[in-house]
Parts: sequence; structure tokens; C-alpha cells
Amino acid sequence: MTFPYEQKFQTYCKQKKQLAPSTIALAAKSITTFWNYYATNIGPNASINEVTTSDIRNFLDSLEQKMHFKSNTVNKYLSHLKMYFVFLAEYGFINSYPLFTLRGNKFDRKQKYVINWMSHLSELTQITKLHSETIKMMAAISLGYKPDEILTMRINTLLDQITDSQLKKYLQVHTDYSQDANPYLFATKSGDHYASDFNINQKIAPDRDLIGMQLTSHKLRMSFVYSILSNPKLSDEEILKTLRIPLKSLNYYRKNMMLYVETTEFKLAQP
Repeated sequence: MTFPYEQKFQTYCKQKKQLAPSTIALAAKSITTFWNYYATNIGPNASINEVTTSDIRNFLDSLEQKMHFKSNTVNKYLSHLKMYFVFLAEYGFINSYPLFTLRGNKFDRKQKYVINWMSHLSELTQITKLHSETIKMMAAISLGYKPDEILTMRINTLLDQITDSQLKKYLQVHTDYSQDANPYLFATKSGDHYASDFNINQKIAPDRDLIGMQLTSHKLRMSFVYSILSNPKLSDEEILKTLRIPLKSLNYYRKNMMLYVETTEFKLAQP
């Protein structure tokens, strides 16, 4: 195996997409190149379920800037990656499709993130038009949890770690306990957890205009990562513990922050 679910992907391409063997081989080569790039930077804990838009964007940028590939070649890589991640999402191998915002190679080189919003959660609960799902997601992300972990998180796991009484009360009030004394943080009507974060992101994304930042689970995770990295008072050991990542990932995110990321401080919008 040169990339996750390679055999299943090739079967998908052959049987469902009915692609020619040469096309499948070319796609597999592109995906292998991406996976080698990602796994080399992340290390042995690399997981296809944790690939973000930023990772793919940085890979495409490296093809253009370091390998000097032409735009049409870079776009072919992107096309192959889109096909691969559509396959992964369609068959439930990943929880979130990371390629919604990439359109060819005409993307901003600097990725913009709003940071240091974590201490404002109580204030955000006062915005009546804000969806409770947004507060729940931000609260869980602020404690260092990753998007795939949040999908199966129970409300008490979150409440036990919240020290702000106002935020804790808000979370309790906006939780449905009718089917379970300790329901999932994000529960379906039947009380089960969601299989992916698609429906959750659909709910929280419109709130970006209310608080002035991008709102998807992965965008929030990365804004949290860059918030922690921007704190000069934290040692490497403290950062690794807070983010729950290996040292290799820390170096990768630091490099991205220097080369590809532009951050702005969170400011609560005035009513």
C-alpha cells in the first residue's frame, strides 16, 4: 500500500467510475506523492482522517514553488486528490471532506486564521442568534479535542472540563437530555452520534458572519493550533501536551505558520 485504502480506491475507479487503467495509474501516482509528502511531515501518526485543507494547499504550493510544476500540472494533482477524497467521504473512510474551498491553483498563498478566541466563549453565549452547535464545537476545540474525537464525545466529558460557570450553564440548557442522561455532544434525532461532521458544519458555518471567523470543525482546530503556537510563554512540552501532537507535527505547523499563515486576533463584534 502506497496510500490509505489504495486497493479500494482503485476498485472504485475501475468499477464505479469506469476509468481507464492509465487514468487510474496516473491518479494513484498523484495521491502517492501527496501521501508521502504528508506522512513525511506528520510522522508515523499520520492519519488520512486528519488531513486538512491547509495540508493539501501546502502540498500544491510545494509542487509549484519547489518542484516548479506548471499550473495545469498542479491542477491535475488537485483533480486526482478531489476524486480520492470524494471516494473516502462517500464510503465513510473520513469524517470531513477537506477540499470544499480549493478551486484550481487560484488560491491565496496566505491562509487567514483568527486566533485567541478561546477566552471569549462566555461572551459569545450572549449572542442570541448564534447556534448552540457553534458554542459546543468551539468549547470542545478549545480543550484540545480534534474534530473526529468530538463526533463521539458525550456532553459530560465536556462539562467536566469547563470551569466557566456561565458557559457550563449554557451548554446544559442547550442539551437535550430526553433520551439519555449523558447524550452525545452532537446527537441525531435518534440519539446517535453523527458519522461525519458534514451536518454539523452545515449548521455552524453561517455563524461566521456573526463572529467574524471561518467556522468549520477543521478551521476551528487549526485556528486553535495557531493560537497555541503564537503564545510565547508556552514551552514546547506545554504546546505538545495541549495540542496532543508529536514533535514532528509541531515542527510542521510552525513551518506552515511562518510561510503560509496570516493570523489576526479575535475581536468580538459590536452589536
